[in-house]
Amino acid sequence: MLAPRIERKIRVTHGLSLPARRLWAALLILGAAGCAEAPDRDAVRGMAPGASLDARGMGRGGASERPASVQSQRAVDRGVTILTVSPRLQTGSQGSLPIIVTSLGAERQDATGKARTSLLVTVSNARGYGGFSRAESRGGGDIPVRVVGRSTDCAGISGCLYVETLLLAVPEEAVRQAAAGNGLRVRIDGNASFVETAVPAGHLRALADALGTARGG
Repeated sequence: MLAPRIERKIRVTHGLSLPARRLWAALLILGAAGCAEAPDRDAVRGMAPGASLDARGMGRGGASERPASVQSQRAVDRGVTILTVSPRLQTGSQGSLPIIVTSLGAERQDATGKARTSLLVTVSNARGYGGFSRAESRGGGDIPVRVVGRSTDCAGISGCLYVETLLLAVPEEAVRQAAAGNGLRVRIDGNASFVETAVPAGHLRALADALGTARGG
């Protein structure tokens, strides 16, 4: 049974297509276990799927080598396989806002092998909602954005956080180029501000390998 907070967040996806809802829910549940302090490189391999890795803790040089694992969920009745990559990636903290948590996943059609890759990005800020609605990769390619939830979290000791949850549909070409290069860097724009998030090449290659294995099985 899901925690009440997760159940509330899943209900806000009523405007999404069924494939988008399934992938978003899988990514959300994967990340429900909370955050962990940034470990050393070897310790990453032992992290639980729900843990978050501080993206600043590994350094730029080691980003593409960062170990990642892929979890697979079959939905036989719908003919799809949902893949999620861990650990999640986080920048920011309660003392250094905004907090940006990024999860990578994909949904693959069993019959055709066609896959749809997405990023689930949550942005927590203390100054109100950013109204994020546009995104592009560092190379300049547009990335479609769906706002799947806005909520206010007042459980912390430093005041309320305004949390926006976004689903970014990453084009296949952008994934391919990023996996072969230095990873994916995305700028997300709002009404009067922007944030940036990054997914290391190691995460993208792990997902690409898993999709290839699934396609050939």
